[in-house]
Amino acid sequence: MFDELVEQLMALDDQEVTERFRALELERRRLDAELAAVTAVADQRQVWRHDGHFNVKGWLRANANWSPTEVAQCRRKARLLNTVPAVGDALLAGHIGVAQTDDLARARGNRRCGDDLGEMIDQLLMHAEQLPYQDFTRVVQRWISIADEDGGLIAAETSHEHRTVSMGAIDDALELRASGGLPLVTADLLRIFEAFTQAEFDTDVAERTRLHGADAPASLLARTAAQRRFDALVKIFGVAAANTEASGVRVPVVNIVTDQWTWERTLARHRLIDLTGDQTPMPDLSRLRCETDNGITVPPEHVLRAALFGLLRGVVTDPDGVIINMGRTRRCFTGSARVAAKLLATHCDHPGCVVPATFAQVDHVHEYAEGGRTDQANGRIECGGHNRVKHRLAMTARRDPTGQWIQHRADGTPMLPVGRRLIPEPEADPWDRWKRGEGPDPFGHLPPSRIPEPRADR
Repeated sequence: MFDELVEQLMALDDQEVTERFRALELERRRLDAELAAVTAVADQRQVWRHDGHFNVKGWLRANANWSPTEVAQCRRKARLLNTVPAVGDALLAGHIGVAQTDDLARARGNRRCGDDLGEMIDQLLMHAEQLPYQDFTRVVQRWISIADEDGGLIAAETSHEHRTVSMGAIDDALELRASGGLPLVTADLLRIFEAFTQAEFDTDVAERTRLHGADAPASLLARTAAQRRFDALVKIFGVAAANTEASGVRVPVVNIVTDQWTWERTLARHRLIDLTGDQTPMPDLSRLRCETDNGITVPPEHVLRAALFGLLRGVVTDPDGVIINMGRTRRCFTGSARVAAKLLATHCDHPGCVVPATFAQVDHVHEYAEGGRTDQANGRIECGGHNRVKHRLAMTARRDPTGQWIQHRADGTPMLPVGRRLIPEPEADPWDRWKRGEGPDPFGHLPPSRIPEPRADR
């Protein structure tokens, strides 16, 4: 099927391929808007209750087999489009993309300023349509930093508080990880790293030119870009251990670019200037800046702090076993039986539920009252809520040939995510059936237990 689709597309000329792509992207945006709308309706009407789910998250996971990230994104977009219909109109019409909608949804989900998004939505939608995606993300971030001044500062300080780095050897190879830190420190480190990486590149270019001439292709460079980055890191450590002045590498100054409106408001907030008599209106969001010149957002408070200590050059602009068979001697799964049963699963087996097995219960698939055994083969992990829901909705469960539990509704229909097909049961081996006394062998001979006894009158 997919091969046939590829062949059909290969028959198109270049312009038709582009037109097909653009048409598919418009359809994707329309479908994304409709998915968000359906999710919002399902949440409002609580349709998830019919299959025993506790919220729309479980309903989404059960019906679509989505990852936690997809579930969160869809729920955010559903809330956004439900509260700010203009975004839904733009997405449905194809004026903005899915990624831009996700950014607006995350901004709407900000607990401190999300409710104010509607006041700026017309401007934000215009920028979402007109600006490249990377530029639009900065516009959204600028709005958040203005609407939630304290939140941006808290996030930066939290990142600094949780800064960490680890370095070690794994199979004699370097493993280096670092995260956190202040935005200005991040910008400084990146500039240093970029300067040393550029120096490694210049070295490779000079050697290639010496060996093959100035017009030689890039494929003749001695190292790949990834290798040069690693060697640049080694050079940084080596130079630091010796003498930074001996490196011959000029590290550029980190420039902080901020607009006049943001700078004046920051100064006035700390009572360094008085703006009560000359309040400048906020300019267009696309003209607001408080970031390094390579786009790293910096809280205005940090800019002021660094400026007071002369640590930067400011640029101000205007406007995520063993089977234990306990038979029927015990009703409940306890001790080793409970541990062993829980080892068979990591979370509640109800479709869409993610309650960890640690906090769930071990339930009898074939009820104890109906002769079910208390062993692993008859044990299934369910959280307390879904254990009760199963009885209320008369649900049953069966394993498929791969060992996966399939939940069935009272009418016998399986609860499967869209696109998933049931694996057919394998045909029974005739010899196995003969040994169990359930049917003839491949030659038609009945098993001993099924051979009729001779009649008494013969």
